[in-house]
Amino acid sequence: MPLQTKDKDEIMESEFFDTRQAFLSLCQGNHYQYDTLRRAKHSSMMMLYHLHNPTAPAFVVTCNMCSSDIEAGQGWRCEICVDFDLCNNCKALSNHQHKLTPLTERNAQNKEARQQRVLQVRLLQKVLSPVITLVL
Repeated sequence: MPLQTKDKDEIMESEFFDTRQAFLSLCQGNHYQYDTLRRAKHSSMMMLYHLHNPTAPAFVVTCNMCSSDIEAGQGWRCEICVDFDLCNNCKALSNHQHKLTPLTERNAQNKEARQQRVLQVRLLQKVLSPVITLVL
């Protein structure tokens, strides 16, 4: 009979590793590639960053008018158009026909929801851990 082992490392949950599609979306959105060793190393390190920093923004948002990167809390997203974002400067110059929502509102809601899911998973692990040990 094999000896029982216990993994001392904490189980880390991340929405990016829940499904293949979530992983693919993260890789495509950030241009992570695994076609060469150098790119695979960089992409793997970035995946570890996202795993250890679940509340960090997953994607770099760029302005659709000026193509500059939009810092967290400094942009606007169209509620109707797919992937349409504007920086504060371009919003003042734009006459976009749909309602624009500040990016801070969505990010704050996503962070809060993500933190709640992480806490629920950890609580569930603590509750189920003794039960699983007894079954084994």
